[in-house]
Amino acid sequence: MKEQYKQQIELDKSTLRSLAEKGDDDQVVRLIDHTFTSDDEQKLISLSELLLLMDFSNLIIDKHHSGYFLKCTSIDCTDFHNITKTSILLNAISEEYSVHYDGWGCDVSN
Repeated sequence: MKEQYKQQIELDKSTLRSLAEKGDDDQVVRLIDHTFTSDDEQKLISLSELLLLMDFSNLIIDKHHSGYFLKCTSIDCTDFHNITKTSILLNAISEEYSVHYDGWGCDVSN
């Protein structure tokens, strides 16, 4: 297993623990924000085309202090299986597009 995937799983677990401590119900379907970064805007534009085909929404590409970022939204619950499946997939896709998957976040839902 690639080290970056192990790190992503640990980040997912940490975020999920934080949400649970705030009273989150991981079975509630909600908007989940995902962020990618790159110094090459065109790579993010290419990635955004795939994300649209995968039914991600609210895609925004903008300047970042050290390059560009792409934000997008998925709709899902945040149980471990669903969120980790998505984050590992997006991590792998980001590698294919030579960009960085910066992770995910969402509001507490209950």
